[in-house]
Amino acid sequence: MNTSSTNTSSAKGQTTGAAVLVLDTDGRIQVASAAACALVQALPTELVNDFFPNLFSFDVVSREPDWIQSQWEVLLAAGQGQPITLKLQPKEAAAVDALVRIEKAGDDPVRYFAFISLLGAAAAPAAAPRPASAAPTGAPDSFLTQLNERSPLGFFDLNFLKNEVYYSPTWKRLLGYTDAALANTYETWLALIHPDDSAAAPDRQGRGGGTGARPFTLEFRMKHAAGHYAWVQSVGLQIYGPNGALQRVIGAHLDVSDRKEFEESGLRAEERLAQLGDRGRVGVFDLDFSSGLYWLSPGFKSLLGYADADLPDTLESFLRTLPLDETVGGVQAYFLAQHPSQVAYFDTLRLRHREGREVLVYACVARQISRRKELQRVLGFAVPMPEGLTPGGARAESSLGLTAAHLTVLFAEVQEALLLADAGGQVVFLNPKAEKLLGRTSAQCLGQEAWEVFRLVHRESGQPGESPVAKAIMSGEATALNTEFALETGAKATPIAFSARAVLDSAGKPSGAVLVFRNPDEMTLTPEELVKSNRFTSLGELAGGIAHDFNNLLTTILGGVSLAKDSRDSSGLENSERACLAAKGLSKQLLTFSRGGTGVRQVVKPVDILNDALRLAAAGSTVKIEIKVAPETNTICVDRAQILQVFQNLIINAIQAMTTGQGNIWITASNIVLADGQIAPLPAGTYVAVEVRDNGSGIKPEHLEKIFDPFFTTKKTGTGLGLATVLSIVKRHGGQMGLESEVGTGTAFTVFLPQADKPEEIEARRAPTLSVAQRTNRILFMDDDEQICALTRGMLESMEYKCDIARNGEEAIQFYKRYLNIGRPYDAVIMDLTIIGGMGGEQTFKLLRELHPEVRAIIASGYDNDDMARQFYDMGFYGYLPKPYRVAELGKMLRTVLGK
Repeated sequence: MNTSSTNTSSAKGQTTGAAVLVLDTDGRIQVASAAACALVQALPTELVNDFFPNLFSFDVVSREPDWIQSQWEVLLAAGQGQPITLKLQPKEAAAVDALVRIEKAGDDPVRYFAFISLLGAAAAPAAAPRPASAAPTGAPDSFLTQLNERSPLGFFDLNFLKNEVYYSPTWKRLLGYTDAALANTYETWLALIHPDDSAAAPDRQGRGGGTGARPFTLEFRMKHAAGHYAWVQSVGLQIYGPNGALQRVIGAHLDVSDRKEFEESGLRAEERLAQLGDRGRVGVFDLDFSSGLYWLSPGFKSLLGYADADLPDTLESFLRTLPLDETVGGVQAYFLAQHPSQVAYFDTLRLRHREGREVLVYACVARQISRRKELQRVLGFAVPMPEGLTPGGARAESSLGLTAAHLTVLFAEVQEALLLADAGGQVVFLNPKAEKLLGRTSAQCLGQEAWEVFRLVHRESGQPGESPVAKAIMSGEATALNTEFALETGAKATPIAFSARAVLDSAGKPSGAVLVFRNPDEMTLTPEELVKSNRFTSLGELAGGIAHDFNNLLTTILGGVSLAKDSRDSSGLENSERACLAAKGLSKQLLTFSRGGTGVRQVVKPVDILNDALRLAAAGSTVKIEIKVAPETNTICVDRAQILQVFQNLIINAIQAMTTGQGNIWITASNIVLADGQIAPLPAGTYVAVEVRDNGSGIKPEHLEKIFDPFFTTKKTGTGLGLATVLSIVKRHGGQMGLESEVGTGTAFTVFLPQADKPEEIEARRAPTLSVAQRTNRILFMDDDEQICALTRGMLESMEYKCDIARNGEEAIQFYKRYLNIGRPYDAVIMDLTIIGGMGGEQTFKLLRELHPEVRAIIASGYDNDDMARQFYDMGFYGYLPKPYRVAELGKMLRTVLGK
């Protein structure tokens, strides 16, 4: 009675309840219960060796060859230990909801049980009829049948002893024939094989006697039904009798036409390269710094006068072919310095011939650069420049048609004065602007010594100045823009701004000079040009101090790590962590300053701006600086980077006023109410006044009226742009500046800025809270830096998150598709902004949103900038994670994004 009850219950469960399948390690079905066959309306022979994911319907599909395997990996990860809901797709019915659970069944070999049961009251599909003759599921005959009918292998059996031949239908399909179109005879084989490959016929290859079985592997061509010859790989056994006669050949064919075509195209490409690089006029080189392998083609060596054996394939050999003055730092530094914003570039290069002369070539260079900006490999080719062609690509006058008349008209339109001198320093050309400033005509100057025509005197001392033309011709050195001198033109001296540069011949020797000069009173810049030019100048002035402060911070960091590593003393790690955070803040300010303004204004506290400005401007300084901001000081609405530039300029000027390197600077900020007309042209109202006061040398009275003029400077190396930039920025923000100075006592600059009309706000994008049921505790992290990936994985796992690592955007999208496909998307995706050689965070995010509009994405970037953060929030990112970050900061960001 009990047995009957049990059997009835079991049978019922097989037709309407759980179905069981046995799967191998790749997700292929090995055994299927009757209930499983009934659910999917298939015979056991149809299920065996099919992939488990093929039983279900998914929203996202792909034709990629590894897609099925990826689906299996996701199902295995998600379905072990807990049931998941999928859409079961019967053979001849609509998809139905099913509960799927996977359990490991054994380790040798690895096998899994998959349990499937329908959800709700859905009835199981009727079972497909099973023929009485069908082989048991998983039986060897079934395996061989599946292999013969469904695999790409074409089997053959040539039994010479019994005079029986068999070609499988797949063997014939490989050659474009139906099963009935080719006779099962050995003559068929001989008729199809290519005449040049007849030695590969089964009864002809490998002759030499012997007994027993002998394996073989051959590749040859057989005629296709379409008329062409297809390449096949033949693998099998030759069986020899006791007398050494061939009795039987069994094996399989595989179509390898695509591989052979690829190999042949590669050989053709190598042959073409050999034609160009070995015997042609093209020089090819391959410098693999990561592996230490270097190659110079015979054509490259011949181009420079070397025989193939005279110039070994070494890095030293290639260095020998480059100009000495451009390779002081070595080959890697040479290539990194060229076109830094491009991975590949075309350019004109100077190479050294074996005889010591210069050879001009056109070159195409492709570089592989690591995430750490290290040069890993350089490939390129060079072709000699045609005779008569200049490095810039222009031909001589006769071929290009650019006559002296053309040049005269061209130079006449230039707003600067131009003077051209030959190798002897004699004037060969003046444009009209130069004639006007010199007070002489071209006829009076041509043939004269340039240093007699262009005579300089120092504006302060009145002493004669060195001729920039003579300096350029004698030393080859260029003279940067200089405003310290005046041009002597008879009874009076005219202030002048000038620069000079040598003209080099094909051997790199000076063959003349170009002098460009102008009256500084006529030099004007737009406000934007002023700001940009001053920012670059300030960066140069700050560089030494910033490097000093960074080295101090690195000393603290390295010392703490060294103590912990070498002496197992962790007491210094806390100081190392603080130094890391200080370095992070310093780099943030440097990035903000170098990037310049964005035109976007934000409400900020004056004390924050002043502290940030001081951090950069006072780097490496010995001057004592105090900041005092009244507690009730109002906020201001400004372009953060530009106002940062204002106060950095004022602090730098105050420091430079301390000629001994010792002194004091006091920076104060407070609210001030101005009456109408009190500070022209500001209207009445409440302002924030920031004063920068020093006890330096002070400003001479005669200079006070000119102090804000562009290009006015009293410094030997100054540009005269600093205070002009400061005033321009302040006025564009609706403010004004005040100035007090006394020689020997000090100077005070006051900046008046309108108070903000709205409160300070930095609002991060908030995501809807994820319910416990929605969370997967799985995070996708994308970065191309191995160390960052390893560290972040460790951080996430310490917070009990599961983590998948993607090296680029393409991998990230594939990962996301897999889990989205089973309704278990990642809780969040953290993406690096910049990926070298791959899809970065911004582009990846756009594609992820198309797949899943609710994706919670966080951008991780080394560019720590508030304006950039706002841009990414506006794009739809839920978080902006600046590098470097700690576990606490990463955890806080995830809690914010996930609404925990």
